[in-house]
Amino acid sequence: MFSWILNFLVEFWNVSCMMAPWVLFGFLFGGIIAVLVPESFIKKHLGGRGIIAILKAALIGVPLPLCSCGVIPTAATLKRQGVGNGAVASFITSTPQIGFSSFIPAWQVINPLTAIVKALFAFISGVSVGILVNLFTKNEPDAANTKVESATPVTIALPQKENKIIAIIRYAFGTLMGDVGGTLLFGLLVSALISLALPDDFAAEYVAGSLWAKPLMILVSMPLYVCTNAVIPIGAMLLLKGFSPGTVMVFLIAGPSCSAPMIAAFWKIVGKKATFIYLATMIICTLLVGWGLDVFAAATPESLTAAHCHQDEANWFEHLCALFMIILILHSILKKYFISGATLTPDQGQILLAVSEMECGHCKQVVEKTLNSMQGVQVVNVDLANGQALVKAPESLLPQILSELEQAGHKASKI
Repeated sequence: MFSWILNFLVEFWNVSCMMAPWVLFGFLFGGIIAVLVPESFIKKHLGGRGIIAILKAALIGVPLPLCSCGVIPTAATLKRQGVGNGAVASFITSTPQIGFSSFIPAWQVINPLTAIVKALFAFISGVSVGILVNLFTKNEPDAANTKVESATPVTIALPQKENKIIAIIRYAFGTLMGDVGGTLLFGLLVSALISLALPDDFAAEYVAGSLWAKPLMILVSMPLYVCTNAVIPIGAMLLLKGFSPGTVMVFLIAGPSCSAPMIAAFWKIVGKKATFIYLATMIICTLLVGWGLDVFAAATPESLTAAHCHQDEANWFEHLCALFMIILILHSILKKYFISGATLTPDQGQILLAVSEMECGHCKQVVEKTLNSMQGVQVVNVDLANGQALVKAPESLLPQILSELEQAGHKASKI
């Protein structure tokens, strides 16, 4: 037993060394995009309900470093600002699938073909779902003609007054790592388990040629809640164990897109009919891409579809990056789930609120910015771990505060 645990830890560290440089670089690039892309840019280009708005929503969503958790409050805010169902559906569909924070690791750890196909699929599926939602759901008024007096701007970047370099680092290794750190650790652990538990000929003996491999991969993905960064090490290890490129691609797509939380969020934001359209479109298109990629792989050199990851001994830089990444992951998990500050206690003139569905750094930013945008309201503290917000404001503003938070996607009540 001790020997198995030791081997598991060695495999975990090897996978971490393989992933860390590219994960950290991807997060840094994601931070650059998040901080330098103005909030007004997204709102401006997602107005309307025509095909142009849907195309822009997918095009903007693909590179954004938002995980399946972070995209939920952003999409909810877009919806409340009057953006049409089609554009919102396109944004929700395309954004969590790839992003630069996972595109770079996918390119380097798996192979460039996988990264490119995954990015193209994110865009095409986003556009397809958006068009179908527009066709088969109730028409929504154009955002440009909708007056939303209390709408809160989309919150993706950090406050503009902060130094840009500090903001990028804080977002990349604070907010973004806080959002995906837990699922990234899960992905690394599962990858190490697959490496240790499955023999090299497992896929050839039990999976090769099976028509059910890809549908089963979707079913396996649904109860999981793995972000697009977490599926990369798992996908790379599955490819090393002999799973076909198409089967691995199905997991890379379905993991972040067809999970139960994503389906629930889609239902809540865009509606029941749109959710069925989304789910049916994603399942059909994912299977078609998986089968098509296997056909393509059979007719091309193996070097294009083989995993780039290797089991060679890591160098000092990879060890250093792995150590830094694990420290950041553990810090984000401890901070979010175990390290809670002092219990918030309202003083005279302060109001303590219980805020629902505040589950990530993006949610916290939405709550903070919503409250700070209100005249006469000053944020004292927002506690992500306990789902609370302490504000300094007169009691007469409480109904307005609760209304603003609800419009931003977070129902609240006074404690």
